[in-house]
Amino acid sequence: MGERITFWYGCNVQRHGDIIHSCLDILRALGFDAAAAGGPDYCCGTVKDANQAAAGGMAARTVGRFNALQRDRVVAWCPSCHSHMHDFMERANDRNFAMTYFVELLHQHREQLKPLLKNAVPMKVVLHKHVGFQDLVAVNQLAPELLRLVPGVEVLEHDHVSPGYMCASFAGLPQALKDIHGDMVAAVKETGADAAVTVFHQCYRELCGLEAAGITPVYNYIHLIARAMGLAYEDEYKAWKKAPDEAAKLIGPERLAKVGIQFYERAILPELRKRPDVS
Repeated sequence: MGERITFWYGCNVQRHGDIIHSCLDILRALGFDAAAAGGPDYCCGTVKDANQAAAGGMAARTVGRFNALQRDRVVAWCPSCHSHMHDFMERANDRNFAMTYFVELLHQHREQLKPLLKNAVPMKVVLHKHVGFQDLVAVNQLAPELLRLVPGVEVLEHDHVSPGYMCASFAGLPQALKDIHGDMVAAVKETGADAAVTVFHQCYRELCGLEAAGITPVYNYIHLIARAMGLAYEDEYKAWKKAPDEAAKLIGPERLAKVGIQFYERAILPELRKRPDVS
């Protein structure tokens, strides 16, 4: 039995079940005893940063729950969760487990990962890079090295690096997002790439609109690793994004009932209809 780890997928990635399931399959294929934890019950509290009492309570609850699991390591998917653990959560709570970011763990085990990548994925790609999270984990260097393990993938170099640590940080700054989208389109065109590839799912969600608008294909790096391993989880979010008026049928009444039709129409449908401004 391999190292007992908790894959902490966070809250925001729940619209991307294919990413969650692929990550778990990858971890288990590498020999880890991986269990998943995420959603509101394991929230890092960053959504309540404006209310420090609430954020502190959520942080204490989540660290306590991870401690109670008595697993060796927590492997975070979400950059917000990972940075919040180091910057806030562990400062006020005793953390009784090791902490690693997912890209970092895959890179540490890249020699074991490489023979699992048996299917060619012929594609020239450019990586969507951010400057901020780089100070904690050097994802701008580690992610391309992982992608280059995939047979057929060629990672092309470019100079565009977006501000902040992910696109979601600029949700309230449309001009900043426009510049980020424009830089990514320019990187694809200047290099002659076939697609843009993101590290973070929040960025994938923003840039996925470029594909929906017919500008350039967009993937998360896990999509390419999963494809090389023969994993075949459907990218439902991209299907919803490409056909927003059909998304309710694709999601299905059972899942819609769980989130509530009013929430879907108020929060999810406008997101699916949104297209990036690269004019």
